[in-house]
Amino acid sequence: MEPARLSDLTAVHRALAAPAEWLGGPGARGFSVASEDFLKKIQKEKPILPIVVAQKEPAAYLAGVLSAVEQMLPVVLANPYWGEVERAQAATQIEPGLWFGKNTNPWPRVKPEEAFNPKKWSGTILIPTGGSGGRVRWAVQQWSALAAAAHALADFLEAEGCIHVSSLPPWHVSGLMPAVRAIETGGKLWLIKWKSLENGVTPKVEPERAIVSFVPTQLQRLLPQKKLVGWLKNTRAILLGGAAPPAGLLDEARRLRLPITLAYGMTETAAVVALQHPKDFLAGKPVYATPLPHAKISLGKNGRIFIRAKSLFAGYYPVARKPGIFATEDFGKMDGRGSIAPLGRLDRVINTGGEKVNPANVENQIRATGLVKNVRVVGLPDAEWGEKVVAIYTGGKIPEAKLRKALKRRVARHAIPKMWLQVKVLPPAAKKIL
Repeated sequence: MEPARLSDLTAVHRALAAPAEWLGGPGARGFSVASEDFLKKIQKEKPILPIVVAQKEPAAYLAGVLSAVEQMLPVVLANPYWGEVERAQAATQIEPGLWFGKNTNPWPRVKPEEAFNPKKWSGTILIPTGGSGGRVRWAVQQWSALAAAAHALADFLEAEGCIHVSSLPPWHVSGLMPAVRAIETGGKLWLIKWKSLENGVTPKVEPERAIVSFVPTQLQRLLPQKKLVGWLKNTRAILLGGAAPPAGLLDEARRLRLPITLAYGMTETAAVVALQHPKDFLAGKPVYATPLPHAKISLGKNGRIFIRAKSLFAGYYPVARKPGIFATEDFGKMDGRGSIAPLGRLDRVINTGGEKVNPANVENQIRATGLVKNVRVVGLPDAEWGEKVVAIYTGGKIPEAKLRKALKRRVARHAIPKMWLQVKVLPPAAKKIL
């Protein structure tokens, strides 16, 4: 892999100049108009503070991100569906220089806890990530790191020039990386709305060239769609990551001969750092993922997973990290060839449908409603979501609809508990894995 292709922004310039060469699908409309508008605003305003992108339409969202990256300006990826509390948390950390968000409310204008240093964070991409910190935070990435991850995946799957089909939101690393892979490896991104897939609409691309990205919950919902499953069967690969898939889902996917590519990675590693090849999956081999060419994985105490990779993040804003090894909050086991089988989390973080939820944050917001005496939020196994968010509370019995409504404006939709249990005494707080 030549270092030169990872360090410049030639591919980004080309993507903005000729979007039709790399972007397609029913969700691609509006990219050109949006990117022209964003570039004009950047040139007019000449912002020093970060550009915050909060568009709801994926194509416009990508236009905002790429426009900022091309101009070597720091860009913050915001979730347009955050609740009031999450936006308030973001506002204490980041003051927007420009706000690219249609039909969304900018977060409150307050003085951030730390002054932004334009020189220090020039050209960075701040991607929201979960974790045990209890509030919104960003992993600081650079385009070169994202590109390294994209080329490594293409090398492993021999996927230069492939069509990356995605319905995942681009404010998550899992939704951003299909675009980076298409731009950097001479391929194409095919944006399709999730509802279309759920209704059985088959993407109008050659399946033999297609790499599709799903979280387990999505794949499980699509299995009843026979025509779509027939198309998926002939794809180059189905990247499945974001959460641990239920064993039953993998058994059914193997029975249907779907080319599942089990993926392990996170925002801090620019998504995928290890994969199980579809051939190994279909052969029924144990679920171990091989590190991609740009990464090395090792285990520490209690099976904690450590990662070295060219795609490692530069720190959680505003604290830069030393280059080298990253200690994840995951634990797992390895086989004799150095392949990894992730087994779970060392902290309390809940992974529901590919979205990370911090229980402490949800607990605080439930208490703030004043409807319950005390509360404990946990993740319980769920066949559809992997884990579902469950609130266990003390005090009088409250209608679930009332509890959900009180949280609706406070936290993102995926963080609202799907089950509420009223008890006399709360269970003890504990890490999921000790």
